[in-house]
Amino acid sequence: MDIKTTLSDISSGQPTPGGGAVGWLAWGQGTGLLRMVSNLTLKSKRWEDGHASAESIISKTMGFEDIVINGYNDDCKAYDAVVHAYRLDKEDPGRMSAIESASVIAAEVPLNLVSKVLEVSVLHSDLIGKHNMNAHSDLMASKHLLATASIIGADNVTANLPEILEGKREAFKSKLSEMMREIENMLSITLDWSES
Repeated sequence: MDIKTTLSDISSGQPTPGGGAVGWLAWGQGTGLLRMVSNLTLKSKRWEDGHASAESIISKTMGFEDIVINGYNDDCKAYDAVVHAYRLDKEDPGRMSAIESASVIAAEVPLNLVSKVLEVSVLHSDLIGKHNMNAHSDLMASKHLLATASIIGADNVTANLPEILEGKREAFKSKLSEMMREIENMLSITLDWSES
């Protein structure tokens, strides 16, 4: 994934990649910075109290780059499928079912993003205060990128809920609310997102 090409794609005026895909990039950057701080913590005996947490972070976030790329691509495909479903002939008896099915997938991808943020937020909270203080600003940048990714994910889940049947819609809302509260707790931050 080339940075210049990715930024060009995002700014092209096409609907994808959009905000949901960018949320995966924010998660990747937040996770990458957390790994950087962990590696810096491991390099010094001065921060020995954080070594176990740092080692756990490095181990549990291995391969995060592929998760970012897959999430980014999945988000684009999910949105394109929703657009395709809406373009079906309005007289097509399967149109509403296609819209609902595409909307479920388009809500699942950002819900997965929020889940990934929660996983890394738990790791983040375990390192705080035991990390290499020379990289404190990097750890705070990680925190804010993770928070941003969670808000983007939450907004994208919410955007797809209106076309989802009520039972499934309520399940999405419940899971999302639960995870967002846990992320707030893990990151010690108030997240600006809407539960509507």
